[in-house]
Amino acid sequence: MKCPACKNPLREKDAGGITLDVCYGGCGGIWFDARELEGVNARAATTLHTIWQVPSPNAKLNEPRMCPRCPEQLLDCKWFSDLKQVEIDQCPKCNGIWLDAGEFTRIYEELKGARVSSPLWLAAMDVIAAHGQKPSAPGSQSNV
Repeated sequence: MKCPACKNPLREKDAGGITLDVCYGGCGGIWFDARELEGVNARAATTLHTIWQVPSPNAKLNEPRMCPRCPEQLLDCKWFSDLKQVEIDQCPKCNGIWLDAGEFTRIYEELKGARVSSPLWLAAMDVIAAHGQKPSAPGSQSNV
């Protein structure tokens, strides 16, 4: 599969028992197949705040993107929530979600600041926060 943003090959990476497709060494984006984002546990979440990335002049942040799973299917650009703080790309056919580098952390922060019911992965992140661990700074290197 190819990255929807920079066209580099996506690499499968294990993140806490979930296999995700990441633009590792490219723009740093993450592809979640349908419902994978909801299944992110604490172990996976700790590795998803940063993915090793190299600034890519090929990344097209404002152009239409193709679904890496569905040939010829454009991703829909939409807000992650009604708070309209994080814009995501979602395939209308397979329901997969593309997050650009740093958007996973921004979604986490949005949900932490909102008084909404938490998905399971957010509850898991609360456990991490209670133990004094913090997400790494965006742009730093991490092993995924």
